[in-house]
Amino acid sequence: MSGSPAGDAAEFRWELVEVLKQLNRAEMESLGVLGLELGELARTLARGPAPQVTQEDVHQAIRVLVGNGYAEELRDPEYAWDRSRVVADRYTITTGGKDFLVRALQKEGRI
Repeated sequence: MSGSPAGDAAEFRWELVEVLKQLNRAEMESLGVLGLELGELARTLARGPAPQVTQEDVHQAIRVLVGNGYAEELRDPEYAWDRSRVVADRYTITTGGKDFLVRALQKEGRI
């Protein structure tokens, strides 16, 4: 974090938007089981747009997104053929999360 309250808030908001982008992408590309596990989400962000984001940062962002209705936790264990294993606790984007993501991208001038 940057140290200033405004800078910290802007950085956290950026993390929230990046998490929502990944959840949205996962939903659009899903071949079967919906959602990303926390570890999958953290690895995806670390390999791409947010190498500095830790798994704890992602967990904090997910808690905020779920708490505000922008993401949903799925707890039903299901075999994912594309992952060759059973996945359990995972997260998906909600309609409210998609609305927030679109507004955030419009504000950034990226839509």
